[in-house]
Amino acid sequence: MKNMLKHLIKLTSIIACSSAAYAQDSSPMSCYWQVEKQNEFGTWENQICENPVDANLPSVLIANRVNIPSYGVCSINWLDGYRTELKGTVKVEGSKTDCSGYAIFFEPAADTRIVDGLEEKRLDCRWNNVVNNSYNLMCDDIEGRELNLPIATKVLIGDSSNCVMSFNGFALNYFTGGVAVIDKTPASNACEVGPVYFRAYPAKRIVDGFEETLLQCAWQDLNASARIKSCSNVGASNKDVTVAIEVNGRQQSLIDTVNNQLSDGEIVQDNTLNPVYPALYFRKY
Repeated sequence: MKNMLKHLIKLTSIIACSSAAYAQDSSPMSCYWQVEKQNEFGTWENQICENPVDANLPSVLIANRVNIPSYGVCSINWLDGYRTELKGTVKVEGSKTDCSGYAIFFEPAADTRIVDGLEEKRLDCRWNNVVNNSYNLMCDDIEGRELNLPIATKVLIGDSSNCVMSFNGFALNYFTGGVAVIDKTPASNACEVGPVYFRAYPAKRIVDGFEETLLQCAWQDLNASARIKSCSNVGASNKDVTVAIEVNGRQQSLIDTVNNQLSDGEIVQDNTLNPVYPALYFRKY
């Protein structure tokens, strides 16, 4: 019995410590209600919170509230969830339907995380105003270069907090060296897209019992209309090989030709990781 009690105490301590460690990721936000409009019928207010990233930056709008005492009506519209400009998530604890009795917290998104054994790095993204109420979500690659394709496009409906969202999932494949991922595809009426992470191709892997090593490849211009794709350190001889050629925008793979000249393995193209920029591996026999 004594050993069992010790085990339970130890287990409880571990759970408590784990909960505390998780709670440290979230911090309470400093907020206040700001009257937007008031008349004999009721009061319209905005919940304004101090910027959790930098107090010197503009405050952020978290909720809208309408209170009509004569009818016993008080409704609140929350703007919680992930916020691109904050690089984190606004969380509401307590009843979200009541006009009181809740707490607001901010949880920053992880810069890096491990998913299925692979490291993912959060990309720097922003909503760029295109025209009027239309915005494009643009993201930088891990080297800080902005992708010229929007991850998503949203249109704000009038002066409300409602949106029409168009998610461009295909754009996630246009990051070289890997693929961009999000945890959940946004709904068509969403105003935000969750954090975008970059998952690099595995440097080494075992497939069908063979070791495969990711090849470092790059395109090189030959002239104004032609270029070649070369990979370095291929096979035991660590030689450079040309795996593709492009003339006037039309590509032709040379992988089969190269494989016929390799004696210690072969080059494998994996389209499942990224159909736009497939990964090339050297499979050693």
